[in-house]
Formats: sequence, structure tokens, C-alpha cells
Amino acid sequence: MSNIRTNYEKWYEGDSYYWGTEPADFCDELISLCPPSCEKKVLDIGCGEGKDAVYMASKGYKVTAFDLTENGIRKTIRLAKENGVEINAYVDDINTFETDEQFDIVYSTGTIQYLFDENKKLFFEKISRITRKNGFVFFNVFVEKPFLELPPDWDIEEKMWRSGELFSFFPDWKFIRIDETIFEDNSNGIPHYHCMDTIICKKII
Repeated sequence: MSNIRTNYEKWYEGDSYYWGTEPADFCDELISLCPPSCEKKVLDIGCGEGKDAVYMASKGYKVTAFDLTENGIRKTIRLAKENGVEINAYVDDINTFETDEQFDIVYSTGTIQYLFDENKKLFFEKISRITRKNGFVFFNVFVEKPFLELPPDWDIEEKMWRSGELFSFFPDWKFIRIDETIFEDNSNGIPHYHCMDTIICKKII
């Protein structure tokens, strides 16, 4: 593991779940916007250990999920099996992933700050291409604030975004939610603060 690109490969090694197994609140928000059925497809980009992907599968969606970490995908598959659901889960890189499928919901939480600058434009063009008309996206990203220190668990290839930068990639979408918040976190057992931009929007053209 001397050449790993993310510390999460190490943090996901154990049997316990680094982020727990309870889904994020935004999952229910997406479910209310796009009620599940077996025909509806969800893509979780940077699924970690799979808690949100498994929850969405349990609600009836056909879920695809990928993460850069082998340990994360191993535990995603395990969690899916323990919950009696099927997920197409595999190792891939947010910077280079490809798919021919289209999805009704595409989401990523705490992951797109791993995008290299030169890949941002192509990434969001890809997101538009793989999202079905009337489909939804959810993204959040950590943004830089001069009055906040860098988080103690900041990872190897993470890079802060500019305030409002995320929103600029969706000029032709209908905004459902758009916000910027500062919140306290305790990951790695060290209290600290993040600033995060979040977007939920709908592809209408």
C-alpha cells in the first residue's frame, strides 16, 4: 500500500465502517424527488464503504457504485449482501471513469474534490450526458475559506474548490437546492470545521 492515492484505502481496512452504515440525509431528499422503481438507475460516484448505495438499492433502485479504494468496494459488496440487495460495485477513478448507461439519479458526496483541475470540464459534460432527461444530480464539495484551517484528515489528492465554483457547471439545469454551509466535524477524532457547497438540480433539456 506504499503507492496508494488515498488514505481511505488504509482507513477502510478494518471490519468496522469508517463512516458507519446509516445513510446520508440527502438520500431521502433524492427519493422524494425521484420515487424509486426497478427501472430507475442510480450512480454513486465515490461510494466509500457503500452505506448510501446500499440504502438506495434497498428502496428499489438499480444501483451502480464505484470508488477508488479496493477496501471500500469490498465492504460495499459485503454490506449489500448483509442487507439482501444487489449492487454493481467496482473500483474506478472519478477522473477517468466511463459508462454507456444513463441514470435517473447521479450523486457524489465528499468526492469531487479529488477531480484534477484539467478534468473538471470533461467530468461535468459526462455527468450531463449520462443523466436522463428529468433526472437529478446531487453533488457537494469542500470549499476554501481563508479563516478556516485545513482539516486534519485532509487526504493526499484532495483539493479545495472556490466558493460557488460547483454551481457554475450547471447553467442549464433547474436548481432544486443550492447552498453553502460551514459545519463542525469530528472525523478522525479531532474537532474541526468545513465549508461545503451543495447542489441538487434537475436536467430539464
